[in-house]
Amino acid sequence: MRSALPGKSLGVALIGTGFMGKCHAMAWHNVSTVFGGARPRLEILCDATDEAAQDFATQFGFARGSTDWRAAVADPAVDVVSITTPNGMHRMMAEAALEAGKHVWLEKPMALTLGDARAMADLATQHPD
Repeated sequence: MRSALPGKSLGVALIGTGFMGKCHAMAWHNVSTVFGGARPRLEILCDATDEAAQDFATQFGFARGSTDWRAAVADPAVDVVSITTPNGMHRMMAEAALEAGKHVWLEKPMALTLGDARAMADLATQHPD
């Protein structure tokens, strides 16, 4: 997994723009103001429709919007993926991001089942930073 160097700006992909997606977008936008360090690069915002993805990308300061979350997690400009979709989608998205060597920020509940949560946690330990 690619390691973030001190002072290196992290590239962010955000998947989902419901309530928690908006919270994550605002958090990424303001994290360096609150904690210092390099400001994250808001690379890709994904949503279900092109119109929503483009509108929210513009609203929250992301470089681009997309409906293709698989391309977002594979994008070399992305270091960390915020997943704020419905809980039933978390596992496939988190596993794809982890397999691509990305860090994952996933809100609770992490999964619909304990088995899914364990599978994601096990995969994360196979890709230590």
